[in-house]
Amino acid sequence: MSLSVVEATSPPPDDVARRILATFSDEIVSKMAVAIVVAEGGGFRASLVRAVGIALTVLMPHRVPFKFVSRVADAWPLLLPHLPRGTELSELLNATEEVRGAIGAKG
Repeated sequence: MSLSVVEATSPPPDDVARRILATFSDEIVSKMAVAIVVAEGGGFRASLVRAVGIALTVLMPHRVPFKFVSRVADAWPLLLPHLPRGTELSELLNATEEVRGAIGAKG
């Protein structure tokens, strides 16, 4: 299982990021039961993220189900069956914010 968050202000991936994503897809995604992508933001940008993601999944040699949602909280029902019993939504939201803070501190 994978949870990826594409923030509303994220730039398109550059060459290095695309190579990393391709390696991730080839080596890891093919072994997963589900990959969840949170396309934050609204309107055209979120639609574009979904369209690119769907196009890439069609081109992949493996068939991992990709699910697209608009908010991290919307990923919760998809994640819950794969998490330890008793895990709460607040834990996912807090972890997401901690990662955002850590990435923001580096950037």
